[in-house]
Amino acid sequence: MTRNAIRTATSNAGMKVGKVVVVEQCLTARPQPGTKMLYYDFEFNYNKCLNLGFSVCNSKYVAFCNNDLSFRDNWAKNAVAAGYLSVSPSPKHTFRGVIEGYKIGKQVLGWCIIVDRVVMDRIGGFDYPVKFWYSDNVYAEQLKAAGIKHALVGNSVVRHLESQSLRKVVKGKVRIDMQKGQYKIFEQYKKEKYVNSSSKE
Repeated sequence: MTRNAIRTATSNAGMKVGKVVVVEQCLTARPQPGTKMLYYDFEFNYNKCLNLGFSVCNSKYVAFCNNDLSFRDNWAKNAVAAGYLSVSPSPKHTFRGVIEGYKIGKQVLGWCIIVDRVVMDRIGGFDYPVKFWYSDNVYAEQLKAAGIKHALVGNSVVRHLESQSLRKVVKGKVRIDMQKGQYKIFEQYKKEKYVNSSSKE
């Protein structure tokens, strides 16, 4: 699955692709061909892993992606051509143009976000109060606070294979450790960082 994501991302980008970075927890995982592998030793945290990957990137545009993706023709070229600092590709080619907004699952699709590195400079990297679920909500709040528009790009198409990483079974039960309690943590983060701070100004 990871190899397919890398292959389709690089061959279908429609533009020159720089460094491909794979962030991995398992120290015995075999390196993916043609990539830079980074291994982390902290408890899994999605946004923290994105920050780690970004720390070794130096290109103007950076795509933060899950490994359960399949990239279609010119996905990167069309995303960049849209002219926004932060975009998500469309999971299906159902419309042309762009749709601006910060709604999760509508315009902000956390499984693939393409940004101009200016975004990371302005928001100071991804905040990581939650483990996995609501990580994209955190990013959306950071964008809004920084006054950075985000858009869904209709002719940049990346198919999501629907949360394969969560479909691991542990003792007969689907893993929920990256889901449980995360909404409350996110709401508390939003309240403390944005609501309370703005009321003091």
